[in-house]
Amino acid sequence: MQQTFYNFSAFKLLKNKKPLLVCDQAFDVLGIDLPCEAVRFSAFQSNPLYEDVEAGVEVLQANQCDFIVAIGGGSSIDTAKGIKYYSHTGAPVMAVPTTSGTGSEATHFAVLYKDGEKYSLADARLLPEYVVLLPEVLRTLPLYQKKCTMLDALCQAIESWWSRKATAQSIAYSSQAIHLILDHMDSYLQNEPKGNVQMLMASHLAGKAINITTTTAPHAMSYKMSSLLGLPHGHAVALCLPKVWAFTGGFDEIAKALGREDCQDAVAYLEGLLQGLGIFPPDTMDPESMDRFVLSVNTERLQNHPIELDQDAIKAIYEQVFNR
Repeated sequence: MQQTFYNFSAFKLLKNKKPLLVCDQAFDVLGIDLPCEAVRFSAFQSNPLYEDVEAGVEVLQANQCDFIVAIGGGSSIDTAKGIKYYSHTGAPVMAVPTTSGTGSEATHFAVLYKDGEKYSLADARLLPEYVVLLPEVLRTLPLYQKKCTMLDALCQAIESWWSRKATAQSIAYSSQAIHLILDHMDSYLQNEPKGNVQMLMASHLAGKAINITTTTAPHAMSYKMSSLLGLPHGHAVALCLPKVWAFTGGFDEIAKALGREDCQDAVAYLEGLLQGLGIFPPDTMDPESMDRFVLSVNTERLQNHPIELDQDAIKAIYEQVFNR
């Protein structure tokens, strides 16, 4: 059972523990003091590699750490999950998200890359035992990162809603997340406290939704864009989702949650939102790279999509994604 905290009191759980602190360099400006001596591990990339996790396992075992604390964005949390998974440790994980987008703190999945390919881990043990939601930590995020993580949460909520695995509970989480994002987007992007609070909650709810359903085609299409083109995940998936929805059609109930009449109106709204936020595709895409993208798409995620998408369909959608 996952426990969620909304203030710094959760860190009292670490007293007399020896945690492995998985964090990036941004941790140094957050002002978080742990009540114990932690073993810090920061040797991982923004799209964490399997080799990064292997290194973390070695540090965990060499120092006999009995707790894992992940403070950061999805990369930090996924790295921490990977360390727990591959070390076969029973040490609990405490996840402290410092972005409002990935929802990784609410899921039993982790994403890693090996030899340029994306791998997904899925195991009940990967759901962090403790989650600490601290809106104060969002204040230091660069604006572009705030945009990307917000869009990731929005895409997760939409994809979970139309997923073949959707349930009444997951749709409720998605609906709440979408409304919170739209209602507080401006305040959040202006770095106001209320906007940060609500966007962090929206991200958490979107994470809860995909923990039930997993994601669909837009996420499956985005991973190679991140690994090959260096686009942040939220940027890449946001480029894909409107094009996928236009191809898929339907789901007017999601459009209405977005304050739009139907699918066509919702797609136009999302396209306009990306334009306004300055989220654009790369300038060029050569045919060889296009074929590589098409072949890279995870077929398992496609099976979760509400309609069948073959390679011709995926290629047609990619061509729309890269057409400015």
